Amino acid sequence: MALSPASAAARLISKVTVFHAFTASGAPAFKTRKVSGYCWTGSIAADRSDAWRCFVGNDIYDPCFSSALAPGYVACPDANLNKGIRIKLTRKLPLKYANHRRPSVKARPWLLETVSGRRWEFVTGATNQINGRAADYFSRGSSAALWGLPDRHAQPWTIYWAPMNATSLDKTVAIRHAWT
Repeated sequence: MALSPASAAARLISKVTVFHAFTASGAPAFKTRKVSGYCWTGSIAADRSDAWRCFVGNDIYDPCFSSALAPGYVACPDANLNKGIRIKLTRKLPLKYANHRRPSVKARPWLLETVSGRRWEFVTGATNQINGRAADYFSRGSSAALWGLPDRHAQPWTIYWAPMNATSLDKTVAIRHAWT
C-alpha cells in the first residue's frame, strides 16, 4: 500500500547540511567550468565567512565559496549541486567585506528541496511581499515562490508556497533537505 503525500510528509524529518564546495584535497566538490572574475563582498544568499558574491563579466554569482586549500579560486554551484563554475580570481577576496558567521546548520538555508524534489534558491534581489513575508526562494521554471523562512519548530520543516501574483499565504510545503 502506497503512502499518501500527506502521510509521507508527516513521517519526514527535514535534513540540514552544511554545504562544502571543496574536497579535502582542495578540488571543487562538483563538476566546474573555469572562468575568470572577482568577488566584491560577502554572499547575500549564504551568511557564512567562506561565501561570496562575485562577478563574471556582467553576471552575478551568489553564493560562491572559498577554501584555504584552493587559494585564488572560488566555486559557485548550481541548484543541483553537481556542477557550476570555478572562478579564477582576478582580485584578492575582499576580506574586510566578508560575512562573519561560521558555517552552521543553524544558519538560514541558501538552498531548499521540498518534498516534490524541486530545488529553491535564496533570492538576493528585491522581491514581492505578502503580510511581511518576502518571496525569498525561487526555483527555475516555476512561477511560484517560497515565502519567508522555513518554520523549524516541528518536523518536517515547512515554508509558505504561493504563486508570485498571490495576495495571501495559506499553503505550506514540507522541506526534505536544506543547505546552509
